[in-house]
Amino acid sequence: MTRHKLPAGDASRQPRLFALSSSLAVLQADATVHLMPFQRNGLPRAGWIMGIKPISDTASVHGNHWERHPRGDEILTLLEGSLRVVLAADAGAECELKVVAGESLVVPQGWWHRLEVGQPGRLMFVTPATDSEHRLHRPHDQED
Repeated sequence: MTRHKLPAGDASRQPRLFALSSSLAVLQADATVHLMPFQRNGLPRAGWIMGIKPISDTASVHGNHWERHPRGDEILTLLEGSLRVVLAADAGAECELKVVAGESLVVPQGWWHRLEVGQPGRLMFVTPATDSEHRLHRPHDQED
Protein backbone atom coordinates (compact mmCIF):
# COMPACT_ATOMS: atom_id res chain seq x y z
CA MET A 1 0.00 0.00 0.00
CA THR A 2 1.30 3.43 -0.91
CA ARG A 3 1.16 6.01 1.86
CA HIS A 4 0.39 9.60 1.03
CA LYS A 5 0.48 12.66 3.21
CA LEU A 6 -2.97 13.94 4.16
CA PRO A 7 -3.91 17.30 2.66
CA ALA A 8 -3.72 20.37 4.92
CA GLY A 9 -6.95 21.72 6.35
CA ASP A 10 -9.13 21.73 9.43
CA ALA A 11 -7.42 19.29 11.84
CA SER A 12 -10.77 18.27 13.38
CA ARG A 13 -11.94 17.03 9.97
CA GLN A 14 -8.86 14.90 9.21
CA PRO A 15 -8.95 11.10 9.40
CA ARG A 16 -7.66 10.00 12.80
CA LEU A 17 -6.84 6.72 14.47
CA PHE A 18 -8.00 6.16 18.05
CA ALA A 19 -8.66 3.34 20.50
CA LEU A 20 -12.36 2.97 21.27
CA SER A 21 -11.32 1.35 24.56
CA SER A 22 -9.70 4.58 25.80
CA SER A 23 -11.81 7.21 24.02
CA LEU A 24 -15.52 7.80 23.74
CA ALA A 25 -16.77 8.53 20.26
CA VAL A 26 -19.44 11.22 20.59
CA LEU A 27 -21.87 10.91 17.69
CA GLN A 28 -23.39 14.35 17.10
CA ALA A 29 -26.78 15.22 15.58
CA ASP A 30 -25.00 16.82 12.61
CA ALA A 31 -23.41 13.39 11.84
CA THR A 32 -19.92 14.43 12.99
CA VAL A 33 -17.84 12.47 15.49
CA HIS A 34 -15.91 14.07 18.35
CA LEU A 35 -13.51 12.14 20.57
CA MET A 36 -13.15 12.58 24.31
CA PRO A 37 -11.16 10.69 26.97
CA PHE A 38 -13.11 7.70 28.31
CA GLN A 39 -12.56 8.59 31.98
CA ARG A 40 -13.33 12.31 31.60
CA ASN A 41 -15.83 13.64 34.12
CA GLY A 42 -19.06 14.76 32.54
CA LEU A 43 -20.56 13.77 29.24
CA PRO A 44 -21.44 15.84 26.20
CA ARG A 45 -24.77 17.63 26.36
CA ALA A 46 -26.08 16.16 23.11
CA GLY A 47 -25.68 13.23 20.79
CA TRP A 48 -24.75 9.63 21.45
CA ILE A 49 -21.66 8.07 22.92
CA MET A 50 -19.90 4.93 21.81
CA GLY A 51 -17.16 3.06 23.62
CA ILE A 52 -15.68 -0.27 24.62
CA LYS A 53 -15.23 -1.14 28.26
CA PRO A 54 -13.71 -4.12 30.04
CA ILE A 55 -16.21 -6.10 32.10
CA SER A 56 -14.69 -8.03 34.97
CA ASP A 57 -17.56 -8.49 37.40
CA THR A 58 -21.09 -7.23 38.01
CA ALA A 59 -19.80 -4.07 39.74
CA SER A 60 -17.95 -3.11 36.54
CA VAL A 61 -21.30 -2.90 34.70
CA HIS A 62 -23.31 -1.08 37.41
CA GLY A 63 -25.13 -4.30 38.28
CA ASN A 64 -26.28 -2.86 41.62
CA HIS A 65 -28.64 -0.38 39.96
CA TRP A 66 -31.18 -0.11 37.18
CA GLU A 67 -30.68 2.28 34.28
CA ARG A 68 -32.90 3.55 31.47
CA HIS A 69 -32.54 5.97 28.57
CA PRO A 70 -35.62 8.10 27.88
CA ARG A 71 -34.00 9.76 24.83
CA GLY A 72 -33.39 6.65 22.74
CA ASP A 73 -32.44 3.02 22.36
CA GLU A 74 -29.11 1.63 23.57
CA ILE A 75 -27.03 -0.93 21.66
CA LEU A 76 -24.92 -3.39 23.64
CA THR A 77 -22.47 -5.59 21.71
CA LEU A 78 -20.51 -8.19 23.59
CA LEU A 79 -17.06 -8.60 22.06
CA GLU A 80 -15.80 -11.14 24.61
CA GLY A 81 -17.32 -12.89 27.66
CA SER A 82 -20.95 -13.35 28.66
CA LEU A 83 -23.62 -11.19 30.29
CA ARG A 84 -27.04 -11.62 31.76
CA VAL A 85 -29.22 -8.60 30.95
CA VAL A 86 -32.28 -8.08 33.14
CA LEU A 87 -34.95 -5.89 31.47
CA ALA A 88 -38.22 -4.39 32.69
CA ALA A 89 -40.73 -2.08 31.06
CA ASP A 90 -42.21 0.53 33.44
CA ALA A 91 -45.14 -1.55 34.68
CA GLY A 92 -44.00 -4.93 33.40
CA ALA A 93 -42.39 -7.98 34.82
CA GLU A 94 -38.66 -8.58 34.54
CA CYS A 95 -37.22 -10.70 31.76
CA GLU A 96 -33.66 -11.97 31.37
CA LEU A 97 -31.53 -12.41 28.28
CA LYS A 98 -28.15 -14.09 28.13
CA VAL A 99 -25.75 -12.35 25.75
CA VAL A 100 -22.59 -14.11 24.58
CA ALA A 101 -19.57 -12.92 22.61
CA GLY A 102 -20.51 -11.79 19.12
CA GLU A 103 -24.12 -10.97 19.98
CA SER A 104 -25.75 -7.54 20.18
CA LEU A 105 -28.83 -6.37 22.02
CA VAL A 106 -30.99 -3.30 21.47
CA VAL A 107 -32.36 -2.08 24.81
CA PRO A 108 -35.53 -0.17 23.81
CA GLN A 109 -35.94 3.46 24.78
CA GLY A 110 -37.35 3.81 28.28
CA TRP A 111 -36.77 0.20 29.38
CA TRP A 112 -35.10 -0.31 32.75
CA HIS A 113 -32.10 -2.64 32.57
CA ARG A 114 -29.17 -3.90 34.59
CA LEU A 115 -26.28 -6.19 33.73
CA GLU A 116 -24.58 -9.10 35.45
CA VAL A 117 -21.27 -10.51 34.21
CA GLY A 118 -21.16 -14.26 33.61
CA GLN A 119 -17.65 -14.33 32.14
CA PRO A 120 -15.24 -11.37 32.00
CA GLY A 121 -14.70 -9.76 28.61
CA ARG A 122 -15.29 -6.54 26.70
CA LEU A 123 -18.54 -4.69 25.99
CA MET A 124 -19.13 -2.16 23.20
CA PHE A 125 -22.02 0.25 23.75
CA VAL A 126 -23.82 2.99 21.83
CA THR A 127 -26.06 5.00 24.13
CA PRO A 128 -27.74 8.42 24.38
CA ALA A 129 -25.32 10.84 26.03
CA THR A 130 -27.91 12.66 28.14
CA ASP A 131 -30.78 12.15 30.54
CA SER A 132 -30.09 8.56 31.63
CA GLU A 133 -32.01 7.63 34.77
CA HIS A 134 -30.82 5.35 37.57
CA ARG A 135 -32.38 3.64 40.56
CA LEU A 136 -30.93 1.26 43.13
CA HIS A 137 -31.51 -2.45 42.57
CA ARG A 138 -33.16 -4.01 45.59
CA PRO A 139 -33.47 -7.80 45.48
CA HIS A 140 -37.09 -8.97 45.91
CA ASP A 141 -36.49 -10.33 49.40
CA GLN A 142 -35.44 -6.84 50.57
CA GLU A 143 -38.36 -4.87 49.05
CA ASP A 144 -41.16 -3.45 51.21
